[in-house]
Formats: sequence, structure tokens, C-alpha cells
Amino acid sequence: MVYAVPLIIFMDNVSGNISKQWNKHHAIYMSNANIPWEMLEKEFFVCFITSSPHAAPMELTVHSDAANPGIIAWDCKDQEEVMLIPYGLFVAGDNPMQAKECSHVGLNCNYFCQTCNVSSTKEYKASHKGYNSIFMMQETYEHLKRRLKIFDINSRLL
Repeated sequence: MVYAVPLIIFMDNVSGNISKQWNKHHAIYMSNANIPWEMLEKEFFVCFITSSPHAAPMELTVHSDAANPGIIAWDCKDQEEVMLIPYGLFVAGDNPMQAKECSHVGLNCNYFCQTCNVSSTKEYKASHKGYNSIFMMQETYEHLKRRLKIFDINSRLL
């Protein structure tokens, strides 16, 4: 029997010191995504993988070649050998860590995402009028149709 094992990979930066001095380490944890969510919340099902003060987080998540041909294990329930093929389902992390790994400035940028047209200075967005403008519709329907038509013409030219 062959089983695909989806893994949730979590990365975070932690301090390696007991004192208040910050000594940054990148830590990688994994969980089996096949386990029910109620069980995944328990500390027992989160496996520490590695930590390093020098390597970048994405270097630490490089998968081993041991997973390519699969891992042979014993299924004690069915009393037979099984092959496990692990794969990364998604990489999780806190917002500052994900923004750093994606080369994104996070909420400090003028455009929050690639599809939003909310743009202005940080001071304007912090004002009452600017904050309310974030939640207003930015484009009219006609403007959006024009943009889609231009995109369709460009995609046909390619």
C-alpha cells in the first residue's frame, strides 16, 4: 500500500537566549495534515524539524532526497509494509515572517496586495478620511470592464 502524506510546514524566528537579548534563530516545525484539526492543535502532533541562527528559513525547508523514492514503514494495524510519500502541502508562518520570505513590505507598503487599488501615504491611510477610503469601492464597473478588455486584447497578441 502507498500513502501520500501531506505536511504542514511552519517557520518562525525565535530567540535562542533565556535573557531579554534577542538572538534570532529560524525554526522549522511540521505537522501531518491528514490528522484531524482537533488533534493538530495539540503539542504532541507538532514535530520540531530544525533550527539555525545562520541559514535562511527557505534553506532549512529544502526537502531531503530520502522522500523522493518514498519511505518504507510498517503498518501495525494491517500488519504489512507500506510506502509513505511525504510532500509539502503549504508553508505557514506569522505575517512578518511570510512577508519577509515573499519579499513583500507587508502593511507598510502603499498597495496592500496585487489586486487592490488602495494607495496613498501611510499618514493619509491613518487619517479618518483615508481609513474610510480603504473600504470604499475604488473602481467603477465600466472602468473594470475597460481594464478586462485591454487585458483580453493583450493576451490574444501574445
